[in-house]
Amino acid sequence: MLRSIKVQNSKFKTASIVALLFAFCFLNAAETPEALYKQAANFYKANDFAKAAASYENILTQDLKSAEVYYNLGNCYYKLNNLGRAVLNYERALKLAPNDEDIKHNLQLALHKTVDKIQPVPQLSIVTWWQSFTNWQSAKGWNTFAIVALWLAFAVFAVYLFIGFKRITTFVGSFLLILSIAFVSLAFKQNKAEQYSDEAVLMVTSVYVKSAPDTNGNDIFVIHEGLKFRLLDNVGNWHKIRLADGKTGWLQSTAFSRI
Repeated sequence: MLRSIKVQNSKFKTASIVALLFAFCFLNAAETPEALYKQAANFYKANDFAKAAASYENILTQDLKSAEVYYNLGNCYYKLNNLGRAVLNYERALKLAPNDEDIKHNLQLALHKTVDKIQPVPQLSIVTWWQSFTNWQSAKGWNTFAIVALWLAFAVFAVYLFIGFKRITTFVGSFLLILSIAFVSLAFKQNKAEQYSDEAVLMVTSVYVKSAPDTNGNDIFVIHEGLKFRLLDNVGNWHKIRLADGKTGWLQSTAFSRI
């Protein structure tokens, strides 16, 4: 009897382990990025924007960041009238897909609903042009250009070796090689900007910017949710910020999120 009971317990334990393994596999399958993405889309279609946002946030916790996820997450927060998080995620999406017109359009819609309308300080035309040029592509885009230019350079040098036209092929090949190096430099620059941003978006409804990194500092101006600004320096959990119009002051890190 004891053996029989022992055998039955062993079978029961085995069955339990198998059941747990199946349950574990099922739960893991349900939490795959594809499943979460589909789940989020279904929630969004059902106008359950809070659950849709939670699903997209879950995808991001798995370190699976993409312009599409940030864009859709921005849409969810826009529908929830959470302007701070809407602007933040549209900005993050735009960094990964600088030429996406849908992202630009929705970002402008969100910014239109924000309180602060900051007029930026005029910049030199060449500075504006350079910023627009470097932001024209993401790090992945500049890297693709670098690879294409490098392969074209190899093709030109192959022509030099097997066919001739030494003067022309040497000039063109060298130019393409330099161009490839330039594209690599731009890719590194954009990758650094994508990985670590010195820009942030205000998450709280409104806050006074201080004259010093201290709660007892003078209130110098007030800013509102969804405003983007640049981070200049920090002292503990206080950051010195600069608005687009040149105003500077100090703000606690709990009030904003980095782009």
